[in-house]
Amino acid sequence: MGLKEDLARAKSSRPAPVLVDIVVGETLYKVEVRRLDGMEWAAVMASAPPIDEGSARLGFNARVGALVACRDYGRLLDADGNEIHNLGIDDYGEIVPLDWAAILDAISGVELQALSATWWALNSYDPNQRVVELKKASQGGGRTK
Repeated sequence: MGLKEDLARAKSSRPAPVLVDIVVGETLYKVEVRRLDGMEWAAVMASAPPIDEGSARLGFNARVGALVACRDYGRLLDADGNEIHNLGIDDYGEIVPLDWAAILDAISGVELQALSATWWALNSYDPNQRVVELKKASQGGGRTK
C-alpha cells in the first residue's frame, strides 16, 4: 500500500467524536469533541502555551486549549443531540454567537477537566499510542526507545 492510499484511509478512518456531558445552570448539554487534523491541533496547542510544570508535560495549557478547541472546532448539543448554533437574537435583531468562555466558566471544574482530557486524549495520547504500537510491531515486538 502506498502513501496515497494511506492518506485516504487516514481521512476516512477518524475515530468517532466523543460527547462530553456538561451542566449549565440546571440543564444538561453535550460538547462534541473530535480528532482534529494535525495542523488544527497544532494551532490549538500554539494558542495555549504551557504555564506551569503540569502543562509543560502535556506541551500546552489544557484548560486554555479546551476553550480554543471548543470555540474553533467543538459543537454544543442539547440533551436530545440537536446542535446549538447561537444564543439567540438580541434586541437589535442580531444573532448572538455562542460564548464558549462563558459556557466553560459556568461549568464545574470536573466538567472542564473532562473536556480538556478528552481533547487531549483524542488528539495527543491516542495518536501517540498508535505510533508506539506500530513501532513495536515493526520491530517484531521489541521495546521502543
